Amino acid sequence: MVKFERRLVRWLLLLLTLSLFFSGCTYLKNRGNDAMDIIDIGITFNNEWKPDFGLYFDFFNVLPIGYANVDGKMIGWGNRHAGWLDYNERSWGVIGWGSEKRGCGEFNPLDPHQARPDQRTLAERPDFNVGVVRMASEDNSPPVPQFFECNKMIFLGWIGIYNTCRPGDIIDFILGWTTLDIMGDDIAKAKE
Repeated sequence: MVKFERRLVRWLLLLLTLSLFFSGCTYLKNRGNDAMDIIDIGITFNNEWKPDFGLYFDFFNVLPIGYANVDGKMIGWGNRHAGWLDYNERSWGVIGWGSEKRGCGEFNPLDPHQARPDQRTLAERPDFNVGVVRMASEDNSPPVPQFFECNKMIFLGWIGIYNTCRPGDIIDFILGWTTLDIMGDDIAKAKE
């Protein structure tokens, strides 16, 4: 019986190795992309000498609190890119009512984190209604993956900190190894 189990384990390892080898680069690229989606983090800087202000938190698009009006650059990790990225945020929220237009790096309308399926032809970053009350009363909700994000940003004058954590993408990364794509971002972003 032990001999059979060892042989079975060897065959399973061989099949796993062959499936990874013949799956091509797309499979492993998507796993890397899923890992990069988990967090956006960086230090933000103003583009001009005029000071900007931002103190904004949004918990899963249902509880936006604060205000932010920042155009600048970010050094860090965001939207599957690292380095010196463009950064803008025009957001406000009063508990259950608010609006968001934010992002770092280049806008990609095929990215399900940045635009809804009906917005695939947009040339610039859209703004969305946030807050449980506003989303229930008006029709301009964010893309579904944004409901699994927790956004935080503080910007005072010429420098700030930006952080977005996506617990849903942690699950997407883990399940992605089994080829499940619960966030629906593997195919769309692979076209970049």
